[in-house]
Amino acid sequence: MSLEAWGDSDEGFGPPDGYCTDERACELFVAGLQAMREMLARSLEAAGDPVSAEILRNRWNASWGKDPGRPEKVIDEPWEA
Repeated sequence: MSLEAWGDSDEGFGPPDGYCTDERACELFVAGLQAMREMLARSLEAAGDPVSAEILRNRWNASWGKDPGRPEKVIDEPWEA
């Protein structure tokens, strides 16, 4: 059955307003993991355990994609949209 039968078309097909694509969701997931890893590593360093912090920084699950390394910018202030 064609999409036109229901008043739909292929034009402008994509996520509804306010949603993101699967690709963007994956990018955000990896960025969140990256930031969390750095936050935990900094907490370990602050507690006087730089060895464990470096081990944590070197851990990455290959199924998440290529290891992005340390975040370029770590947010130290409250997040703004």
